Amino acid sequence: MALTLIFTLEEEVYGLEIDAIQEIIEEPALHYVPRAEGVLTGAINFHGQVLAVIDLPTLLGFPGRERDHRQVVLTPEFKSLVLTVSNIQRIVKLDLTTLQPPPENTQGRAIRGVAELDEMMVKLLDTDEIINQLENQYGE
Repeated sequence: MALTLIFTLEEEVYGLEIDAIQEIIEEPALHYVPRAEGVLTGAINFHGQVLAVIDLPTLLGFPGRERDHRQVVLTPEFKSLVLTVSNIQRIVKLDLTTLQPPPENTQGRAIRGVAELDEMMVKLLDTDEIINQLENQYGE
């Protein structure tokens, strides 16, 4: 069993293992980044470090603009990025040994696999794939 943060991207339920999360922050001051466009929405000062804020729904192709006032800071292992999501819900225990392969219609949505939780399907986010998509889009 792995502790997992459950959140939504539009109407779809996603999960992110707690081991990849450094902190969840509330309403950080977002700073303008010149020539930032697309999924890079700006930067924040996080304990003296400047971190890029990535709009995860936009990166993964979701059209809506609803975003939670809280943001997810990834660990340094995942480049200490800050992710915005549609709605942070709760932390649960997921049995990752029973992950099903991602549905074929989710290509490009960075899904490691799908787990069942309380009769709903949770798509487990693939943080390495998120980093790969960002590096392809912005270079290193």
